Amino acid sequence: MSLDWKQQTIIVTGAYGGLGKELCYSLNKLGANLIITGRDGDKLQQLKQNLTNSTIVVGDVNSQEFITELLALTINKKSKGHILINNAGVSSAAFLSEQSRDDIKAQLDINLLAPIMLSKFLMPWLKAAQSGKIINVGSTFGAIGYPGFSLYSASKFGLRGFSQALNRELADTSVSVQYLAPRAIATSINSDKVNELNRKLKNSVDKPEHIVPQIIAAIEKNKSEKFFGFPEKLFAKINALFPSVVSNAINKEHETIKQILSK
Repeated sequence: MSLDWKQQTIIVTGAYGGLGKELCYSLNKLGANLIITGRDGDKLQQLKQNLTNSTIVVGDVNSQEFITELLALTINKKSKGHILINNAGVSSAAFLSEQSRDDIKAQLDINLLAPIMLSKFLMPWLKAAQSGKIINVGSTFGAIGYPGFSLYSASKFGLRGFSQALNRELADTSVSVQYLAPRAIATSINSDKVNELNRKLKNSVDKPEHIVPQIIAAIEKNKSEKFFGFPEKLFAKINALFPSVVSNAINKEHETIKQILSK
């Protein structure tokens, strides 16, 4: 049965990014009440102008001030269903030896720690509804460790494990957790080097407007975990069973990856 989206209050982090913005547009068309968040107030205001029913919370997802403001807002934002979409994310594509301390901290803080903290502090609000959902936006690299993306992979592998464990913790509640993992998406999170790498290796890159309907369908079906895109979702399964097979395939690309990311 499809969700009654008009009865859902949905928090979207990273709302004005490529995937976040498309999610907001689609959820708005479905009639959901949105709480949109991000660090840039001007970009949030621009997004809000194109939405029917939305509220803005400006701030860093890792800030306690942001969490406090969000909690205060949700006191008066109640509906049949409450959903938290942990969409905010960053990526710094480079070999570990080239990553700065700030690069390391940012990827782990934003991609992993923030979803954990938001899930914890918003849990009472999620449980207060007839149904609650935590949607953690993952990545194919949450199932396949890829050279040049060791930190990003670490954060998404962690998010995947967190999602699975928390979903099992909440089995006797009205709250469920989903880990939804697209392959590469054409958004600003990709640097010029990453775009060049995808072209050189002929990797498929989805447009946000193509992947969002699939994400919404997975939310409606309450899929606890889903990977999007073929053959990437097949490689994820193979990597879980026979990682050496995937390693051998990726090793053939190693020199190309190193040349591009080292520019």
